[in-house]
Amino acid sequence: MRARGMDAVICLKPQNTFYLSGFNPIIYSHPVVVVLPVEGEPVLLVHALRDDHARASSRIRDIRLFGAWSTKRTMGPDWLQALETILAERALLSGRLGIEFDFLPVGVAEALQRRLTGARFEDASGLLMHARFVKDGAEIERIRRAAFLADRGMEAALAAVAARRSEREVSVAAMAAMNQAWVARFPDAEVADFGSPEGGVMNGLWCYCLIGERILLNCDAPTLRTPQDGDLALIVIWTVVDGMHAENERTVAVGELGPEQRRMYEAMLRIRAEAASALRPGATCAQLDGAAGEISERLGYGAYLPGRIGHGLGLGPHEHPS
Repeated sequence: MRARGMDAVICLKPQNTFYLSGFNPIIYSHPVVVVLPVEGEPVLLVHALRDDHARASSRIRDIRLFGAWSTKRTMGPDWLQALETILAERALLSGRLGIEFDFLPVGVAEALQRRLTGARFEDASGLLMHARFVKDGAEIERIRRAAFLADRGMEAALAAVAARRSEREVSVAAMAAMNQAWVARFPDAEVADFGSPEGGVMNGLWCYCLIGERILLNCDAPTLRTPQDGDLALIVIWTVVDGMHAENERTVAVGELGPEQRRMYEAMLRIRAEAASALRPGATCAQLDGAAGEISERLGYGAYLPGRIGHGLGLGPHEHPS
């Protein structure tokens, strides 16, 4: 922030406010705002409805309230007015403020500009994501726990595909196994995900399965389609433990594959193995993508390269880099 000349960053994106505060209200029916000044303590601004939850979860000590709820004392009904007051207290009304250009709705961005007429706004999206790239030991441990649950789900999903169960039955079996493993292995952990203004995600242990031609949809709700001999089945699992995510995807063959399917499948395994050998400290995404592309071209599948060969994990199952 100092290097960019920012006096403060104002965050509303759920992943970023959780990253800075440790508070996830699960449903974001009212804005959750973190004010992170370059000097001094950060501030967490929440609706009065979320007061007790925020105080039980947040690492930020200075918690302010807006709105109306029971006997809670607030800064007023309007979060923008409350934010203006907080910035005035910190002498930031005429400062350079970082906001999330990649997330904020146009209406919210315009409201901030109308309210804070003396401020200069800059995009802090990349700054925040760059900070999220680097995981500390506690974050890595949470990802490992999420991966453990994902692996248990995959084991159940593979068994269900082998038993010729439908996409829905495969998904339900995986989610049941993950929930059982969560309660048995990490009973104190939270598996809630980040919701939206219109709904919450109390349990983020998810699985979907696509079989045969439905794999081309890439992401869809599972149906009653069952696997037949020669089908491929795509299993995708997303998990979250205390805010950090893992993902496990497998494409498996049911019965015997035809010669062309087998050639493509084995080529993909070879591409993955050779590209993985390029993974090393300091390697760039472009170098890894180039390695995969070169191998694909050599094996005759260059025209079928996907848009990317991988992505990061963290506060989202599809976090940057991509």
